[in-house]
Amino acid sequence: MNREETIILGAGLAGLSAAYHLKSGYALFEKDNEIGGMARSIHKDGYIFDYDGHLLHFRNKYTFNLASELLNGNMAPHKRNSWVYSKGIFTRYPFQANFYGLPNSVVKDCLMGLIKARLPLIQPSPHRGEGKGEGNFENWIIKTFGEGIANHFMLPYNRKFWTIEPKELTCEWLDGFVPVPDLEDTVTGAISDNTKPYGYNSRFWYPVKGGISELAKGFSERIRNIHVNKKAVTIDQHRKEVVFADATIKKFKNMVTTMPLPELSNLLVDMPLDVRRAFSMLRWTSIFVLNIGIKSDNLTEKHWVYYPEENVIFYRIGFPTSFSMDVAPERKISIYAEIAYSDTKKIDKNEAISKAMSDLKRCGIISDESSVEICLPMDIKYGYALYDSNRKHAVQVIKDYLEKFGIYTIGRYGSWRYMSMEDVILDGKKIAESLKFKV
Repeated sequence: MNREETIILGAGLAGLSAAYHLKSGYALFEKDNEIGGMARSIHKDGYIFDYDGHLLHFRNKYTFNLASELLNGNMAPHKRNSWVYSKGIFTRYPFQANFYGLPNSVVKDCLMGLIKARLPLIQPSPHRGEGKGEGNFENWIIKTFGEGIANHFMLPYNRKFWTIEPKELTCEWLDGFVPVPDLEDTVTGAISDNTKPYGYNSRFWYPVKGGISELAKGFSERIRNIHVNKKAVTIDQHRKEVVFADATIKKFKNMVTTMPLPELSNLLVDMPLDVRRAFSMLRWTSIFVLNIGIKSDNLTEKHWVYYPEENVIFYRIGFPTSFSMDVAPERKISIYAEIAYSDTKKIDKNEAISKAMSDLKRCGIISDESSVEICLPMDIKYGYALYDSNRKHAVQVIKDYLEKFGIYTIGRYGSWRYMSMEDVILDGKKIAESLKFKV
């Protein structure tokens, strides 16, 4: 048994970023036989499928420069071309700025609702801090966009995506993820085809060659002391030891863990009752992803499409061959379809595959199931942390307790937050700088 200054558990983007920014004094352990975590890609029959849709969005110059360096120029920009499919037609994303082409009654509902919500004499203007106001998410939607937009898109889509009622969610996660167009822009998008970009992801980057795993590969080429097939089975926070499945034991001064908090709770020993209760309060959605390869040379210009209506099983589909022609063989395209489920909204996965294929055909995405030459399901247990009323307190209790032992939880699943890939990379950087400062 030997002692490491800092042990990092999990070689996804957060763990890789922490190791990269620490430079030295760490050992990085990954339970699987390859690095990357959720930022991995699978190569099968000439296709490259990511673990769900992963695109790079940048708000921070440092992260852009870092990704450019890690990918060594293998990164191309794209102007987002995303859509919403409802009422039997496609409209541009975001829905709240683009009603053009919808039935007149829907356009009227949405515009009148928005005008009423925005008129100061009827309703005070919403806080425009991109959603960090008080109250639940449903109230924020109605106060910000009005009843029409709420009923025709925002509420049904978010029920489908989060698998619970929007009124059960807080607004802590928004942070610019939901665009709030000006009234003038919305009117423009009601009477004409409005191509104005909105939101943090109006521009994105993706590798030209290979899938998103190229980013993890770039990190790994600059990091030492990575160990794969090393699954932690017990963490004794009191003795500051971690036991692995191969019976090796490592002592640590500090630990950085990126594993989902519910999984971490199963490894820790002798926790106080309040901490165990905090872990038990955490809720999440899961994602059943179908990666589909199709014989077709009919390449769409769309990048992804949102489906708010309950009669379509998936909440979103994406077209990776619109990001990069390298991810499919010649004269073939690839699609991913995302289906959300949870303890409160269960699915039969075999039935889900059949229904998804039927819906893809009904929505005009595939012409015939015979054109499908590969369907690769991926079951992602931890999709998104649910921002219910218990989450903030529970996470704080957990973090406060663990930090007493020099254990720090980071990343999308360790922080139990809704985070972009950039956010995750910066989270790794932040903990590395904090630990170096403590030395």
